[in-house]
Amino acid sequence: MLFVAALCALCAGAQDPNRGASAPPATETPQSLPHAQNKIRAQTNEVVAAVTVLNKHGGLVLDLAQSDFHVYDNGVEQTIDHWDLGGDPLAIALVVETSSHIQMMAPVIHGMGSIFTETVMALNGEAAVITYDSTVDVRQPFTGDHDAIATAISHVEFEAPEMRLYDAMAEAVDMLKARPVNYRRVMLIVGESQDIASDAKLGLVLRDAELANVAIYAAGPSSTSAGLRFGPQAPDRGIKYPPGVFSGPTRPGALPVPGNGHAPGGTLDLAPVAIWLVTRGTNEIKNHQLEMAAAATGGVHYRAIRDRTIRSALDRIGSELHAQYVLSYRPSSEQTAGFHEIKVSVARPEATVRTRPGYFLAPAATANVAP
Repeated sequence: MLFVAALCALCAGAQDPNRGASAPPATETPQSLPHAQNKIRAQTNEVVAAVTVLNKHGGLVLDLAQSDFHVYDNGVEQTIDHWDLGGDPLAIALVVETSSHIQMMAPVIHGMGSIFTETVMALNGEAAVITYDSTVDVRQPFTGDHDAIATAISHVEFEAPEMRLYDAMAEAVDMLKARPVNYRRVMLIVGESQDIASDAKLGLVLRDAELANVAIYAAGPSSTSAGLRFGPQAPDRGIKYPPGVFSGPTRPGALPVPGNGHAPGGTLDLAPVAIWLVTRGTNEIKNHQLEMAAAATGGVHYRAIRDRTIRSALDRIGSELHAQYVLSYRPSSEQTAGFHEIKVSVARPEATVRTRPGYFLAPAATANVAP
């Protein structure tokens, strides 16, 4: 926690003095209703990407300069208009599952308020608390008051069996889009990778999150482990995988997936599946929804159940958020409909770079037009 405080001071000193705010992409969008299956039209004038750089030991790299970065949009190198090291304040929508399925995790969740406020919100951030089960409820609107956030977390109850995860994510995106442009937008989900009874479609929610520059992080049990430890699993609704995403079991960075009736076992490469979901705008994924959401937006999913592992996950998320490089560019080529892939490289041997894979622009002819 002392590391995060010191890092915030370091990052503040590294901000671009000629830029007062880290603006999201300038977009034209209708007032989206993510609970319905609406389509989104956007004219992206500025693209913003938060970039995490790790050394070969997994440590954060904090000594890079703007000249060390190269960014590509659909394979075309772009001119970086703005570069910064993590100094902008954070707006974090904390989304907490409160279904009866994880009631045994109640003491862990009730006790995580202090670590969340100290390491994720830190000195100059703000947060809101949203819960989901059979309904989606805003327990605490956005505030910088650490005590108010901790109190809201400590008072949540676990009663209904449903898990309206996608509806809660849609609500979080809508709330984050309304935050001032000088805030970086983050959604942090504590819960299972499972949805029951939502109206929203995961693919459309992730499209909206990408266009609003929302990075999604998550911590919690897999649905399988939650079922074994805390109660019955949600019903199996099947899963379809796109062709070409499975590989051998030793592929680095891939997610092990058991065989089922729709696809063979193997490993699942997260990025192409996330792009596939966003492009299709549907659900079609079971048990790995939060992994997909994180992969689609440049975040990370941590599997955690016990108090120690939840606290460790929140600490790691907070440390990363306050040590990210934020860069922006205006695409030099015509903004055509479809998925636009973002690639970032750095001039540092053996460094690992993580950012969001891109953003999706829906065809204007099939989208709702903003009034």
